[in-house]
Amino acid sequence: MDISSRKQLILTKIVALHTSSGDPVGSHLLQEYLDNITVSTATLRNEMAQLTAMGYLQQPHTSAGRVPTEMGYRYYLNNLMRTTVPSSRERKSIADEISVMDSDPDKAAEMAAVSLARLSGLGAITTTPVGAESQMSYYELVKIGRYNTAVMGVTNLGAIKSSVCRTQDELSAGELSSIQQALNSVLRFVSAADVSKDTLERAAAMVDTEHREAARAVIDTAAELLRSSGKVQIFRAGQRNLLRFWELSDKVEQVVRLFEETDGLAKLLSRDGDIDCYVGSELGEAYSSLSMVIGRYRVAGGGHGGLAIVGPVRMDYTKIIPGLRTFCSLMSEKLVDR
Repeated sequence: MDISSRKQLILTKIVALHTSSGDPVGSHLLQEYLDNITVSTATLRNEMAQLTAMGYLQQPHTSAGRVPTEMGYRYYLNNLMRTTVPSSRERKSIADEISVMDSDPDKAAEMAAVSLARLSGLGAITTTPVGAESQMSYYELVKIGRYNTAVMGVTNLGAIKSSVCRTQDELSAGELSSIQQALNSVLRFVSAADVSKDTLERAAAMVDTEHREAARAVIDTAAELLRSSGKVQIFRAGQRNLLRFWELSDKVEQVVRLFEETDGLAKLLSRDGDIDCYVGSELGEAYSSLSMVIGRYRVAGGGHGGLAIVGPVRMDYTKIIPGLRTFCSLMSEKLVDR
């Protein structure tokens, strides 16, 4: 629905004022901040009433000012918002956070959640990267104690996965070397779906060992590591930051429910793309008091992961969106060119 340029200016200013204070915006306050036009408060009330009738504003209480509706925020995001470029100081703060991140994408994703919560003062949710299919590019075995073997694998996306296998028989260094060679011969650069019982038996047959059962246990652990490597992990931080917003003080259940969500968040953040904004009930009716801005980072091997900032519907999108875009860009540079 098209609205006049004056109504657009009024809506833009109401969004800005409500973002700052969280309070409804009345005509007298609005008049003080409308530098580009000179109109009476009566005219402003009329325009605000029309915007309310059109669904862009709502009046929380009788005789109170107006606040943007979800529809108003969506119109603002799609048509009116002018984002600001992060200042040199803000960019340096982001770069400093990225510089200390681990080069392992999974660990970087975990650290990113804490960094985003700290930088934004809001909540943050991140996911480990996904690709077309997860594969192992290399396996390594390390003996830890007489009967324990650490099975480690580097995925095609650059993540390091590990698991410990305990065997009844002790495997010598030579036997572990033979198992490792078999794993890298049979299980490298294959998808989990292509690993069958015959595949594992072929690997076991290549091993020079007197302890077949123990060797097979290590091989099975490596196969399970491959199967689990494609599972998306979710990291969360900054939930407490949201409690400082008065409008969320009685919406703790919404915050907790969103941050405890697993499958839905994994699907949402694992989608490819640039920046997505979900306002209020666009996330689902159960999360009508919250909004989420999602960005994506890239990793070597063509994979990508999700980074999300969670806040009240009135979060400052003009700063959050460019800040998150910069964070995604610098994090991608680190993980693609590592």
